[in-house]
Amino acid sequence: MMNETPDYREVDAFDRKILEEIQKDGAIGPAELSHRVHLSVSQCSRRLQRLRDRGMIAGSATILDRKRLNLGISAILLIKLGNHGADNEQKFLRCVQDMPEVIACHYVTGDLDFILHITTRDLESYETLLRQRLLSSADIRECRTNIVLRTNKETTQLPLAFL
Repeated sequence: MMNETPDYREVDAFDRKILEEIQKDGAIGPAELSHRVHLSVSQCSRRLQRLRDRGMIAGSATILDRKRLNLGISAILLIKLGNHGADNEQKFLRCVQDMPEVIACHYVTGDLDFILHITTRDLESYETLLRQRLLSSADIRECRTNIVLRTNKETTQLPLAFL
């Protein structure tokens, strides 16, 4: 039975190494993983399954190259809703969920409500997304865009040193 709230203190050095290695290479095979963490293939497989069962591994994905796929615009969109009623927020969130260009949506503290990370083909497609789809979806008081000029660091790897 899966523990509802897994205790991170139950993760030992071998589990941490397994988590580090699969974050670096999600397609790593059992033999290579076993070699890298210095455990037998069967021990690695059992530990990996236990980490999945505990919910510590939420899933796996392949990272695609945006530029090679003609997705040249990456933008950070700062949103402040005009109306903070549940209906307006849900309307906004449904719209965001239906937009594949929105690759991250964060509900934040401070003077903003949401920060969106958007990737799209070009400025024209970004403008269409913004004006025709997003701004018409909910009561948005303020909307500021920052276009990413260069990415100096981007990772999906979580820091595991605290475990």
